Amino acid sequence: MPCLRELDSVPFHNASLGFLLSFSHQIVEGVEHLHRNRVAHLDLCTDNLVLAHDQHAVADRRVEGKKVYIIDFHTSQQLELPPGTQHAILLPYTQIDPPPGIKHFDPYSWDVYCLGHVFEERLQVYSYRREEPRVVRWFVQWLKGTERGCGSVCRCRPTARRARQMLTFLRGLAYIIEVLS
Repeated sequence: MPCLRELDSVPFHNASLGFLLSFSHQIVEGVEHLHRNRVAHLDLCTDNLVLAHDQHAVADRRVEGKKVYIIDFHTSQQLELPPGTQHAILLPYTQIDPPPGIKHFDPYSWDVYCLGHVFEERLQVYSYRREEPRVVRWFVQWLKGTERGCGSVCRCRPTARRARQMLTFLRGLAYIIEVLS
């Protein structure tokens, strides 16, 4: 999807909190969909996410405007076991550095760890000229967790499904706060 825009071109510094959370929600939904189909992306990062605009949808009817797309599946793996039962695997090359000395990860958990890094980057841009929303900072830290290099099924961080559920709650909370402000 080379015609779609890179996320670095999206003006998050001017965006509302609702937009930031909506954008994040789309990505988590995509990762949850992959995991339901037993696919681990294994290289989630800002460079592997693109945003479609309405003019892209006109040019290609497979594309929806204002939607985030996950791209670059060359290191992805379809696994035999679903989330919650998959043991750690040797991590392939990835754009996000693993913690020092750790080479094996639950692949689904690794995707969620990488989501934390993606959202942290977007949060830094969003918070460039304003106070960082503490609830979003907490969410990012919750996704990243404290990595211990689990050799089997990881329980250190939430699943993509749990992350989507929490983000749905946070979006509702942000909406209430924006209405009351």
